[in-house]
Amino acid sequence: MRLIAAAISCAAIPILVIFAHLRWRKEIRPEPPSWRNGAALASMFLVLALWLIQTARWVFLSLNHHFTGLLGADWREIETFLPAYYAYPALPLAFALKGIPRLLMMAAGLSLACFYRAFWYE
Repeated sequence: MRLIAAAISCAAIPILVIFAHLRWRKEIRPEPPSWRNGAALASMFLVLALWLIQTARWVFLSLNHHFTGLLGADWREIETFLPAYYAYPALPLAFALKGIPRLLMMAAGLSLACFYRAFWYE
């Protein structure tokens, strides 16, 4: 079940972010002030960067079952939990968008949370 959730969210996140960016660039970009456009781009960047980090970790873990982390064994906890602190601001920054891009970025943020939680074990 976790593998299915991870695969679906891994595939959905870049698609949602790309569609949000395309709709934002085409329809909404000229209207809001520059700080709002910056917040929207920051939200897109954070979600996409965290997706890329987690996908790289998943690929390395799939290739090597004794994988201790991208930064080494001593940094595993930071590597696992620190991106969660960067994901928290991504959702409020998505409120800088409006309309469909806002919904797409919120869905991407929630999918990112599911993607990270798929690798947490009790």
